[in-house]
Amino acid sequence: MPRDYYDLTDHGRRNRLRVVAAAALGDYALDVVRMRGLTDATNGVFRLDTSDGARYAMRVGLGPPVGHSPEEFASEMEWIHALARGTDVVVPDPVPTRTGEYMTFAGAPDVPHQRPCAVFTWLEGPQLADRLSETSMHAYGATMAKMHAFAAVFEPSPGFTAPSYDRVYPYDLPFVVFDKASDDLLPPARRDVFREAYSVVEQTVGGLVAREAPRILHGDFHPWNAKVNRGVVAAFDFEDMLWGWPVQDIGTTLYYFWSAEDFDERAAQFRTGYESIAPWPDPGHEVATFIAGRTLVMANDVISQPEWFDAAPGVYERGDQRIRDMLGRIASC
Repeated sequence: MPRDYYDLTDHGRRNRLRVVAAAALGDYALDVVRMRGLTDATNGVFRLDTSDGARYAMRVGLGPPVGHSPEEFASEMEWIHALARGTDVVVPDPVPTRTGEYMTFAGAPDVPHQRPCAVFTWLEGPQLADRLSETSMHAYGATMAKMHAFAAVFEPSPGFTAPSYDRVYPYDLPFVVFDKASDDLLPPARRDVFREAYSVVEQTVGGLVAREAPRILHGDFHPWNAKVNRGVVAAFDFEDMLWGWPVQDIGTTLYYFWSAEDFDERAAQFRTGYESIAPWPDPGHEVATFIAGRTLVMANDVISQPEWFDAAPGVYERGDQRIRDMLGRIASC
């Protein structure tokens, strides 16, 4: 009897998802001569080489009940295609199927659920994380500002669906940090710090809701979800897109730079790039607030999903340090 899909090694899961990808390719007018697995950390991602020398990426999604709904998947494709059509932001544009759709469904024996699948144009260049410099950080901020500016005028279709960052934890899982985290993860002093951060983030979100309308955000524009090529920073992996406010997107991005010794320098470079396109949206302390907010999101993720339990001690220890730093910056504003 075949092993359960979720008990397989990464290599084993990738081999089964390859069958799903091959089935989905029947819906595309592409003559694929080579398929190479890239990752299956959450979705399965494959590089496709075609007979005419072109290159594409295919994503095999998780699908419900553990992944996004078909409506959310289709909305992501709509947003990416709108960016490709309406801006000069470089993104992996969805490739239509033979019937003009930007997604399809496929399955395979011993792979749970029919999987949503999409093919994208290929992005050239290394990940931004491997090419950090003053120039690339400037371009990084400019790319985010362009997405935010376009999002302000974007008119989604009637069925467009995405989560909303109108609360501390914007996703479907409940926020359980204070209920489930053990005393080892949240000793009393750390628990107090996390609760203070929760209160600050909650109050700031309330202020944003009252101040202006939300717009679509990338939601996870860290330097591994960006590529740099000829001085231009491209954006990909929009799976975590959501309705929210620009300062939340910026806080999420800068969260990933906090542990670097040159954090303030990198943040300033990013801001300069952003301001070359649009006004900086933070009147004072809100970016720091949402760096703390991203810390709470990650703390909730690792305590809610069993496959991440082993990472929890490090996430909580670093989170404590990060939140204390951000609360200090907020207090000094």
